[in-house]
Amino acid sequence: MTENNTENVVIIGGGPAGLAAALYAARANLKPVVFAGSPPGGQLTLTSEVENYLGFDSILGPELINKMRSHVEKFGVTFYDQNVTEVVFDKKPFTVKSVDHEVKAKSVIIATGAKALYLN
Repeated sequence: MTENNTENVVIIGGGPAGLAAALYAARANLKPVVFAGSPPGGQLTLTSEVENYLGFDSILGPELINKMRSHVEKFGVTFYDQNVTEVVFDKKPFTVKSVDHEVKAKSVIIATGAKALYLN
Protein backbone atom coordinates (compact mmCIF):
# COMPACT_ATOMS: atom_id res chain seq x y z
CA MET A 1 0.00 0.00 0.00
CA THR A 2 1.36 3.37 -1.00
CA GLU A 3 -0.09 6.18 1.04
CA ASN A 4 -0.48 8.40 -2.05
CA ASN A 5 -2.83 5.88 -3.68
CA THR A 6 -6.56 5.75 -3.12
CA GLU A 7 -7.67 2.60 -1.33
CA ASN A 8 -10.96 0.89 -2.11
CA VAL A 9 -12.06 0.68 1.51
CA VAL A 10 -10.77 1.81 4.89
CA ILE A 11 -12.29 0.26 8.00
CA ILE A 12 -12.18 2.12 11.30
CA GLY A 13 -12.36 -0.38 14.15
CA GLY A 14 -10.51 -3.58 15.01
CA GLY A 15 -13.22 -5.38 16.97
CA PRO A 16 -15.47 -8.18 15.69
CA ALA A 17 -17.51 -5.94 13.35
CA GLY A 18 -14.45 -4.28 11.82
CA LEU A 19 -12.69 -7.61 11.38
CA ALA A 20 -15.77 -9.18 9.79
CA ALA A 21 -15.99 -6.25 7.37
CA ALA A 22 -12.28 -6.62 6.59
CA LEU A 23 -12.66 -10.34 5.95
CA TYR A 24 -15.52 -9.90 3.48
CA ALA A 25 -13.83 -6.95 1.76
CA ALA A 26 -10.56 -8.88 1.44
CA ARG A 27 -12.34 -11.93 0.02
CA ALA A 28 -13.92 -9.59 -2.56
CA ASN A 29 -10.38 -8.47 -3.55
CA LEU A 30 -10.96 -4.93 -2.27
CA LYS A 31 -7.64 -4.90 -0.32
CA PRO A 32 -9.01 -3.19 2.79
CA VAL A 33 -6.98 -1.10 5.21
CA VAL A 34 -7.97 -1.37 8.89
CA PHE A 35 -7.29 1.22 11.56
CA ALA A 36 -7.67 -1.19 14.48
CA GLY A 37 -7.20 1.33 17.28
CA SER A 38 -4.78 1.30 20.15
CA PRO A 39 -4.91 -1.13 21.75
CA PRO A 40 -6.55 -3.11 18.92
CA GLY A 41 -9.43 -5.51 19.43
CA GLY A 42 -12.14 -3.40 20.92
CA GLN A 43 -14.23 -4.19 23.97
CA LEU A 44 -13.78 -7.92 23.45
CA THR A 45 -10.18 -7.64 24.68
CA LEU A 46 -11.56 -6.58 28.07
CA THR A 47 -14.04 -9.45 28.28
CA SER A 48 -12.97 -12.37 30.42
CA GLU A 49 -15.31 -15.14 29.31
CA VAL A 50 -17.44 -15.32 26.17
CA GLU A 51 -20.15 -17.99 26.19
CA ASN A 52 -22.44 -16.71 23.44
CA TYR A 53 -20.21 -16.98 20.36
CA LEU A 54 -21.11 -19.78 17.97
CA GLY A 55 -18.56 -22.57 17.74
CA PHE A 56 -17.14 -22.04 21.23
CA ASP A 57 -18.72 -23.28 24.46
CA SER A 58 -16.52 -20.79 26.27
CA ILE A 59 -13.51 -18.72 25.21
CA LEU A 60 -11.62 -15.79 26.67
CA GLY A 61 -12.31 -12.48 24.92
CA PRO A 62 -8.66 -11.75 24.03
CA GLU A 63 -8.21 -15.28 22.67
CA LEU A 64 -11.30 -14.91 20.48
CA ILE A 65 -10.24 -11.55 19.06
CA ASN A 66 -6.74 -12.92 18.36
CA LYS A 67 -8.27 -15.84 16.44
CA MET A 68 -10.46 -13.44 14.46
CA ARG A 69 -7.58 -11.13 13.58
CA SER A 70 -5.31 -14.04 12.69
CA HIS A 71 -7.98 -15.30 10.29
CA VAL A 72 -8.29 -11.89 8.63
CA GLU A 73 -4.51 -11.41 8.37
CA LYS A 74 -4.32 -14.53 6.17
CA PHE A 75 -6.09 -12.51 3.46
CA GLY A 76 -3.39 -9.83 3.35
CA VAL A 77 -5.31 -7.05 5.04
CA THR A 78 -3.23 -3.99 5.99
CA PHE A 79 -3.53 -3.11 9.68
CA TYR A 80 -2.60 0.07 11.49
CA ASP A 81 -2.91 -0.38 15.25
CA GLN A 82 -3.60 3.29 15.79
CA ASN A 83 -6.59 5.44 16.62
CA VAL A 84 -8.00 7.59 13.86
CA THR A 85 -7.54 11.27 14.65
CA GLU A 86 -9.48 12.78 11.75
CA VAL A 87 -11.71 11.79 8.85
CA VAL A 88 -12.56 14.14 6.00
CA PHE A 89 -15.87 13.19 4.39
CA ASP A 90 -16.68 16.45 2.59
CA LYS A 91 -14.38 15.70 -0.36
CA LYS A 92 -13.77 12.54 -2.39
CA PRO A 93 -11.69 10.54 -2.08
CA PHE A 94 -12.23 10.53 1.68
CA THR A 95 -9.20 11.02 3.92
CA VAL A 96 -8.55 8.99 7.08
CA LYS A 97 -5.74 10.16 9.35
CA SER A 98 -3.93 8.81 12.37
CA VAL A 99 -0.75 10.03 14.04
CA ASP A 100 1.48 8.23 11.50
CA HIS A 101 -0.75 7.56 8.49
CA GLU A 102 -2.96 9.43 6.04
CA VAL A 103 -4.97 7.23 3.70
CA LYS A 104 -7.28 8.22 0.86
CA ALA A 105 -10.30 5.96 0.41
CA LYS A 106 -13.19 5.47 -2.00
CA SER A 107 -15.28 4.20 0.93
CA VAL A 108 -15.04 4.14 4.72
CA ILE A 109 -16.69 1.65 7.06
CA ILE A 110 -17.07 2.87 10.63
CA ALA A 111 -17.14 -0.07 13.04
CA THR A 112 -16.01 1.59 16.24
CA GLY A 113 -18.20 -0.52 18.50
CA ALA A 114 -19.12 0.31 22.05
CA LYS A 115 -17.52 1.11 25.35
CA ALA A 116 -18.91 -0.04 28.66
CA LEU A 117 -19.76 2.78 31.06
CA TYR A 118 -19.68 1.72 34.71
CA LEU A 119 -21.61 3.46 37.46
CA ASN A 120 -19.40 4.54 40.36
